[in-house]
Amino acid sequence: MTQVSNRTEDTKLQRAALYIRVSTDEQALHGDSLSTQRELLTAYAKSNSMEIVGCYVDDGYTASKLNRPALQRMLNDVRLDKIDIILFTKLDRWFRSVRDYYKIQEVIETHHVNWKTILENYDTTTSSGRLHINIMLSVAEDEVSRTSERIKVVFESKVRRREAINGNFPIGFKVENKRVVHDEKAPIARALFLYYELHRSKHATIRYARDEFGLHISECTMSKMLCNPLYKGEYRGIIDYCEPIIEPERFSKIQEIIKSNIRKAPSSRIYIFSGLLVCSECGHKMISRAQHSGKFYYYYRCNHYYKEHLCNHKGVVNESKIEKYLLDNVEQEIRSVIVDYEISSKQRSRKPAPDKGKIRRKLERLKELYINDLISLEEYKKDYADLRQQLDTLVEATPPPVDIAALKHFLSSGFLVIYQTLDREERRLMWRSVIKEIHLDSSNHIRIFFV
Repeated sequence: MTQVSNRTEDTKLQRAALYIRVSTDEQALHGDSLSTQRELLTAYAKSNSMEIVGCYVDDGYTASKLNRPALQRMLNDVRLDKIDIILFTKLDRWFRSVRDYYKIQEVIETHHVNWKTILENYDTTTSSGRLHINIMLSVAEDEVSRTSERIKVVFESKVRRREAINGNFPIGFKVENKRVVHDEKAPIARALFLYYELHRSKHATIRYARDEFGLHISECTMSKMLCNPLYKGEYRGIIDYCEPIIEPERFSKIQEIIKSNIRKAPSSRIYIFSGLLVCSECGHKMISRAQHSGKFYYYYRCNHYYKEHLCNHKGVVNESKIEKYLLDNVEQEIRSVIVDYEISSKQRSRKPAPDKGKIRRKLERLKELYINDLISLEEYKKDYADLRQQLDTLVEATPPPVDIAALKHFLSSGFLVIYQTLDREERRLMWRSVIKEIHLDSSNHIRIFFV
């Protein structure tokens, strides 16, 4: 538990978020049901005089992934300072990956939020406590990897035998006696493919499905359906996995139609910084937009906020503002990067560079020795701490790679003089030649990362 002070007034209750996660298998095997976790967490919060401000439930999501919707929603509330402490029953409800754990740990520590497992005892205020968490997460991560490998082998064997590996199949298919067969909607699925082939429009096909068959299909689902090789009888590389709904030749022809329908933006709608801008708050790429009122007005925004409300970056940034900042500052920033890099290069040339890969391999072997009971916990702790310190020191001392030659060539090109003579496409290519990413926070402060 992170012992960072917050809301120090004794008269105020701690605002507790209850985090609950189950997968289908875990719920069946271990009794970690949603209702059980909710009851335990609610009882703990009340008995410790905490104010429950939210219950965040990820039902059927694995702990090895970060993109759990309830987790992301809760982290957004953390960033909005709505939470003081996060409660969950056990560490494996939270994460089973050391890397993902520390990504989230950084977020909650920044906003002075604690966490607590009510059925286990962990302490992140001491080095031995943090090591204990690392060990438990490493073991859990290894267990997940081994389980994943076993499941993969089983699934591959089932597919080779033309057996179904799950019960979720697209329109027109069902599972019967462990085999994938056509259901009563197979003729409808075929009709939708033929309609798209004739009209070459996803939106028209969606309306046809609604008006003719009463099916409400989203654009995303329609796109996946039209590209799903199961409709031509193929699954995971097995060509004759099931009876096709669409002839393979016709399916291939429809794929060509889909490719030809992908429209490119006209030259008047080129976004100079498209693909370069990243939201500093959530790490997602920012999307480009344009409005027309006499002339085009170009701007960028974080779609993770506008679509999902999972980020606090609400504002938009004008393309001209980014352009002006770069023209005013990029030359000085490039010179600073070159100087810093050359100084660090001279320092590194005086001593041989340690091998990060070698240290990581030692950490992996050390974990295997401990898991296989070939070394004691005390030996593991001591050696792990030494190797981890070596790796952390090395990572901190190693600057990110920078294409110095490209930056020097850019400076000598006289870009400030010729910039106004370039069209939008040429400006876009120019910035991409030296800039890898441009990060913007919720206040639209800009930070440049060079190639």
